[in-house]
Amino acid sequence: MMKILVDSSCWIDFFRDGIARNPALENAIRRHQAMLCPVVWAELWSGVRGKREEATLKNLLECCGWLDIDDKTWSITAELRRAARQQGLNCPLADVLIAACARRHGVELLHSDKHLTALMKLKF
Repeated sequence: MMKILVDSSCWIDFFRDGIARNPALENAIRRHQAMLCPVVWAELWSGVRGKREEATLKNLLECCGWLDIDDKTWSITAELRRAARQQGLNCPLADVLIAACARRHGVELLHSDKHLTALMKLKF
């Protein structure tokens, strides 16, 4: 089964709007396909407000898989960011790193972010 790296943009919408707004994320969770990476985790964790949200995120960490960011991921990040800049795209480093992580591990990237849409289309 294909693993799916879920960007913080989808998680935030999910926590705010519930399952009905994102059936793809609901399916990924139910099928144990949803993955996190350190950048997504840092983005989510930095926004925690209170013990209830903290508990929710800790549960999320337990139910999702984990994709590491290794040296190869950083190399892909550098190449991807260079390709983006050559195309006139100025994307945040965090978005480039998330896209590179998905490429590195050969997984789908579920997001609602215009930068990630552009990054995932780039060839380099």
